[in-house]
Amino acid sequence: MAEFTWELQPRAEALVDELVDAAVLNSPRLSALARSLGARTSTRLQDWLDHIGGPVSDEQLIEVGYVEVLPDLWRHPGAQLPAIVPSDRRAVALRVDDAGVFAVAQGSAAGVQGSPRSGFRSAVVSGTDAVVIAGVERRSWACGVTPQEFDPGEVLRAAQAWRLLAERPRGFGGRDEVVAATELMAQVVKLVGSDLAASYFLELERQYWQRRNTAAVLQHSRQDRLGLGWGNNDHHTFRSGRACFDQVITLLTTLGFGVRERFYAGAEAGWGAQVLEHPGCGGVIFADVDLNPEDVDLDFAHVQLAEGGKLGTVGLWCALHGESILAAGMHHLEGQFDFDRLRDDLGVLGVGHMKPFSDFPHLRQAFTEAERWPVRQLRLAELVAAGQIGEETAEEFGRLGAAGSHLENLARRGGFKGFNQHNVSTTMRATDPRIYRPVNAGE
Repeated sequence: MAEFTWELQPRAEALVDELVDAAVLNSPRLSALARSLGARTSTRLQDWLDHIGGPVSDEQLIEVGYVEVLPDLWRHPGAQLPAIVPSDRRAVALRVDDAGVFAVAQGSAAGVQGSPRSGFRSAVVSGTDAVVIAGVERRSWACGVTPQEFDPGEVLRAAQAWRLLAERPRGFGGRDEVVAATELMAQVVKLVGSDLAASYFLELERQYWQRRNTAAVLQHSRQDRLGLGWGNNDHHTFRSGRACFDQVITLLTTLGFGVRERFYAGAEAGWGAQVLEHPGCGGVIFADVDLNPEDVDLDFAHVQLAEGGKLGTVGLWCALHGESILAAGMHHLEGQFDFDRLRDDLGVLGVGHMKPFSDFPHLRQAFTEAERWPVRQLRLAELVAAGQIGEETAEEFGRLGAAGSHLENLARRGGFKGFNQHNVSTTMRATDPRIYRPVNAGE
C-alpha cells in the first residue's frame, strides 16, 4: 500500500535532536533527568517526547516535512517523532501515564493542569529552570498543548466509560463475546468520544497485560520510580483466531482506529497482521492472525476468514489462552528503549531476551523470553482430540504451561515509523508454543 511506505526522515530527526541537545545544554535539571532515564530505565530522553519547544522557524519545519496541524503545533505525518512548538523559550514535554504521579516523583509542588482522564493534562516540574520541563498525559491531539478541564458532566461520563472498560467481561469464548465487547466499545465512545475511549482502552489493556508478565512488572517498576508509566509505548499487539479476526477489527474501528499497512509474511510463515493507528489519541495496534496462501489477495481484515485446517502460531496461541481482546490480553507491548542497555539491565534482573528479529541502524527489535501461562486440561484434551497437538506436547503444556506474553524491546532511528515485514517471520515461528524454548532453558 503506497501510502504506508514509510521512509527514513534523517533531516527531521536531526532537527529534533538539535532542539533536544540545546535544551539539555541549557538545563542542568534536564541533563540530570536524561542521565537518570538511561541509568534507571534503560531509555533515552527522545524515547519519551510528546513535544518539544524552541526557537525554530516555519521554514525549517516545512523543509524537513513537518506540517502545522493546529496553531503553533507541528507534527510530521511520515515520521515517528515528537511534535514541535515554535517558541522563544525552550520546552521539553515527556509523555507519561499520569502527570500527577510524575510531578510527585520529580519533587514538584506546582500542581497539575487539566482534569484526570482528560484529553491533555500537564505537570510542569522545572520551576525557575531555563527550560520548561513537563510530564504530559496525551489522550487527544485535538487538545494541542492546552490542558483540558472537564465540567461535572464530563467527569461523570469519563468515570462511567473507564468503569465499563475496566470491568468488562473477559471470557474464553469466541465471536459472540467479541461482538458483545464491540457493543460495549460503542457505549464508551458515545460517553466520551473516540479519542478518550481508545486511550482508556489501551491504558487498561496495558494494565491487564502487565499483571501477567514478569518482565513488564520489573520494567514498569523501574520506569515508575521516575513517575513515567508506559509513556514510551510504541505499539500494542493483539492476537486473534481466524473466526474472530474481522470482528476484532470491527471492535477496534468502533473505537476510532484506522487501518494502516497489512502484513503478509509469505505462505511458509502462515501469518499476517493488520496495523491500525488512532488519529486522535495516537495509539498503534498490531492485530495478528493465521493466514493461508489463498488469503493474501483478500482484504483479510474485513472478511470473515474460513475456519478449519492446522492451527498456526497465532491460532494455537488463541486456542490455548483465548482471544487477546478477551481472556488472554495482549501478546506483547513494544516500548522504545536504549536497546543494548535494556537487554543488559534486564539480564541482571534475570530476564532474558530472544534473538533480535530486526537489527538495522534504523530499527532494532527483540522479545524478552516468553512468560509461560498455565493451560486448562480441558483445552489441551480438545486440541489433542482435534489433532492439533500431540500427547507429549499436551503433557508438557500441562506441566510447564505454554508460551504466553512478552515485552518487546525496540529502538527507532531516522524517524522511521514502519516495521520489519520480513525477519519478523522467524521470530513468529520461534514463539509458536509447540516449539518455543527459552535460550536459558534447563528443561
